[in-house]
Amino acid sequence: MSKPVPYPSDTRAKGWRFELDHEKIEQSDTWALAPAELRPWLLMLWMTAWRQEPCGSLPADDELIAAKIGMPLKAFAKVRAKLMRGWWPADDGRLYHDTLTLRVTEMMTRRRSEADRKARARAKQTEGLRDSLGDVPDLSRGTSAGLHPESDTGTGTGTGTYTQVDTTTQDPGAGSGGGGSAEPTKAGAICRAIKAKGVASGINPSNPELLALIDKGVPVETFEAAAEICAEAKPPKGFAYLLGIVKRQLGEAAVIASGAGMPVKPWDDSRSSIEAKGIELGLGMWNANDLSASRETFQAYTARVRRAVEALAGEPA
Repeated sequence: MSKPVPYPSDTRAKGWRFELDHEKIEQSDTWALAPAELRPWLLMLWMTAWRQEPCGSLPADDELIAAKIGMPLKAFAKVRAKLMRGWWPADDGRLYHDTLTLRVTEMMTRRRSEADRKARARAKQTEGLRDSLGDVPDLSRGTSAGLHPESDTGTGTGTGTYTQVDTTTQDPGAGSGGGGSAEPTKAGAICRAIKAKGVASGINPSNPELLALIDKGVPVETFEAAAEICAEAKPPKGFAYLLGIVKRQLGEAAVIASGAGMPVKPWDDSRSSIEAKGIELGLGMWNANDLSASRETFQAYTARVRRAVEALAGEPA
């Protein structure tokens, strides 16, 4: 039986970051039940839902969900029970999860509060200017302070009478040949999406590895999710690292699809896997740019991650 839709259908993140609460993730039953090789796909599922409209929802279609997270449908069908644990259908025909809907409502409250604070500051500024200039016709529109009504979703389509300015700019290179009307190549569109997420180093639409991944059917959402990981890394990672993330996910999907024992790759197999484990445990990445005398070597970082793994498992890693 479906439940009522938790918030308006036009609710969008609109650039609001999806932040992971490591403590809540560790306490999650779904996270505890998921095998290690499936946990990155849980994160991908949540990030994909965050970018949907309504924010925090997914289409009630396995084929669409699998395509959006970049997992082969056959592999998705095998692990669906674990991936989709806790998702429930709403009256609008889409799927929601209590954890994500809570994050969305928190986002809406904080966004409205921040907008109201700015509106009050603007109103106070205008009032001070009016007092200094004397009687001046009031040219403002809508509410006196521009405050957001309770029905505001942050999308510009609420029922209030305030005025919202859309600061989104179009990419001047969206087309080719200077006319802006030509259809961009898929590689070019993916590169623009990656750049929009904050990755700028080494982007090349002619990169053979990128073209090979596109030929294998990897969707733009997978590249965008990897770009978010690279942009939030300290220090930020470039295009080559992003392609490595996507290739690793593609390999994991192939293993899941094959069902051949679903082997788990050792976490300390390589630098990238060690850093991935460090991020998973809340230790962050190794700071390769720290050249100070007291810097932490990669060996020391690895030992620190190993201790965290041992502490979590209650036994040597």
